[in-house]
Amino acid sequence: MIGSGLYDASEVALIVGLMPDQVVRWTTDSAHGDAPVVPTFDRLYSFADLVALTVTGQVRHNVSDRHLRRGVSELRKRFGFDNPLAVDEVLERLATCGDSFLLRRSGDEFDDIGRGGQGTFREVVALDLKRIEFDDRGGPARWRPIDGVVIDPRIQAGAPCVAGTRVPTAVIGSRLVSEAPDDIAFDLGLALAAIDAAAQFEELLASGAGIPA
Repeated sequence: MIGSGLYDASEVALIVGLMPDQVVRWTTDSAHGDAPVVPTFDRLYSFADLVALTVTGQVRHNVSDRHLRRGVSELRKRFGFDNPLAVDEVLERLATCGDSFLLRRSGDEFDDIGRGGQGTFREVVALDLKRIEFDDRGGPARWRPIDGVVIDPRIQAGAPCVAGTRVPTAVIGSRLVSEAPDDIAFDLGLALAAIDAAAQFEELLASGAGIPA
C-alpha cells in the first residue's frame, strides 16, 4: 500500500464529486457487466482507482452503464490492463459521441467499444484530464486540482496537501474554523498564500461538485 494512496468510498466520493453509493456501484459487477473499476485493496481504493473513477464519471456523463461496462471489458482484453481507465496510453485514445464509448484507431475513425463495431465519428468529446500527471510508465503520478494543492500517493497516503509540503489541506481547513489565517501560517511555517489555497480547495470539496481533473 505504501506509495499507492489509500482512500475509502466516502473519501473517493468527496474528491471525485460522487455519492458513495455510486463509487460502490462502479466498483461492483452487475447484470450489465464487470465493474469498470476494480478496487486495488478490496474495499479500499488506490490513487489509480481514484483517477479511474474520475474517468468513469466523465464517460458515464454521456454513456449508458451497459456501454460503459462493455467498453471497459473490451479495453482490458485489448490492452491487458486490469485498470485501463488509469493508464495514459489508453486514456489519450478514448472519447464519447452521444451514447457511444469510443476508442480512436486513427483520424476520425473509432471503434465503438461499448456496442461493438467501427465507424467515423466527427463530433467526438475527448477526455479532459489536464490536471492529472502521469509517470513514464503511463500510470497516474499526481493530481494538481488547483494551484498550490497537490494529491500525491507517496505523500500522506494520497491526502490532498499544500504543494511542496506534507500538510493536509483538511488540517488547515479544520483550524480555520477557530483560528486566523495569519496564526496558522506562522504556526505551520507556511506562506499566507498556501493557507488561502488550502481554504479554497476545502471550499471546493465542500461544494460536492468534485475537483478539476
